[in-house]
Amino acid sequence: MNVTHLAEALDALVPEILTLCKAPGMSIALGVEGEVVWAKGYGYADLATGHPMTPTTVGPTGSDAKPYTATAVLQLVDRGLIGLDDPINDHLGDLHVTNPHGEREITLRDLLTHRSGLGSDLGFCDLEPPTALGDLLKKILAEGRTDAYQGSLLPLWATPVGTHYQYSNVGIGLVGYLVERLNPDGVSFSEWVRRRLFTPLAMTSTCFPPAQHPDHVPADLLARRSTGYATLDGFQFRLPQIHAGVYPAGTALTTPSDHARFLLAMAGGGRLGDVRILRPETATAMVSPQAGRGPDPDSAVGFVWNVFQHGSPGYHVGHGGEYMWGWNQVSRFWPERRIAVTASVNQWDLGDQGSSERPSHLAGRLMLGVVSAWVEGGDPRPLRSPAAARSYVAGLLVGDRLTTRIGVRVAPGDLDARGVVEGIVEGSVVAEGTPWDPEAFSAAVRDVAATDGTISGLLKLTRRQMPGHHLDLVKRQLGVPFLVSSVPGK
Repeated sequence: MNVTHLAEALDALVPEILTLCKAPGMSIALGVEGEVVWAKGYGYADLATGHPMTPTTVGPTGSDAKPYTATAVLQLVDRGLIGLDDPINDHLGDLHVTNPHGEREITLRDLLTHRSGLGSDLGFCDLEPPTALGDLLKKILAEGRTDAYQGSLLPLWATPVGTHYQYSNVGIGLVGYLVERLNPDGVSFSEWVRRRLFTPLAMTSTCFPPAQHPDHVPADLLARRSTGYATLDGFQFRLPQIHAGVYPAGTALTTPSDHARFLLAMAGGGRLGDVRILRPETATAMVSPQAGRGPDPDSAVGFVWNVFQHGSPGYHVGHGGEYMWGWNQVSRFWPERRIAVTASVNQWDLGDQGSSERPSHLAGRLMLGVVSAWVEGGDPRPLRSPAAARSYVAGLLVGDRLTTRIGVRVAPGDLDARGVVEGIVEGSVVAEGTPWDPEAFSAAVRDVAATDGTISGLLKLTRRQMPGHHLDLVKRQLGVPFLVSSVPGK
């Protein structure tokens, strides 16, 4: 596999991705086997100063830190200090957790697969650093409501234990509290993950503090942290620091190069080089399907990790996260191929309504598409310049509307003889600054007319002319994100 080709593809496409998503910057790291082989920053870490995003820029992980928390508790499982199927109340002291929907006790396995019955929440955030984790969890459970809109939007308890996947920050907060109570060193959660995860893996620019505050974060890391921006079309707001109360669910700070080392350890069965952080069988279970996540049979949950296409050549594992209100991070690795990639973006799009088309993850997802194409053996470098690519896809749309969409059959030569293509080009008004290549546009109109007139013919043409990862970017640039979404491999 040629890493240079991937680097060239990212150099060409990431700046376009940032422009499309209105994201200030992105820092990416790629790991292969046991090494981080490439890392680079794009755009800006701080818009006011013009400071660039670099490989050493630190970013909040948001929920992409949940696998750290899961790994920490599984280290205790490996030591026999807690069992996956132990009722968690056996280990929580005077903190008692009861699902009011009944059925049975909650186990550690339930928490790690988001099947405890706890509903979704926003992390119980505040403008001030949080109180002690155990005290906050007691308060949350006693009040029996979530945080969003004073608990009027989402229930704290949504379903009986073990019946449905319900993504829960409080659930992972409980996992972190178990680590704090049970670790044999008798140290805080933050100190345990530093000693047993970050230090062994040489993640020297990573910490998992109870608050991203000078009292808890080394000055060097805070100085290197990117500035986060909350965005709306035309606006990039720098909002005050938000502190997540159930902090084991996602307050870590890291660099992509550091995080890639963790991903490589996960891809390596719990081992990176001479360092082992989990027993092989535990690490394998962590990245294997433990329960479904929904109706998609190719998507499952392991222990916190999201698992896709298990048992197929495309098997991969991932997670992502957002930190209010200015950052997001995405991660993906291929265990059988020992390849990992992660990216940090200093943006949170305020237009995000919580749907699967999350604007705040879009830049990262588009980047993952480029890397996935490379992992699957393709040359990810774009076949066309930005102007030619956008113009060609626009031509596909116009040609489709004139012919295949309405069932008209006409030869490409007939279009030219009638002056149709030339007339469209001459009569078009292209906004200033819009990439435009009239030859690529005209070729696409003719290419559609030359197909057999069926949807399969159009799909074959599109797949041949525009690799899926590039098409995904261009169709969003044109405002048609679901254009030919049934192209194989998409």
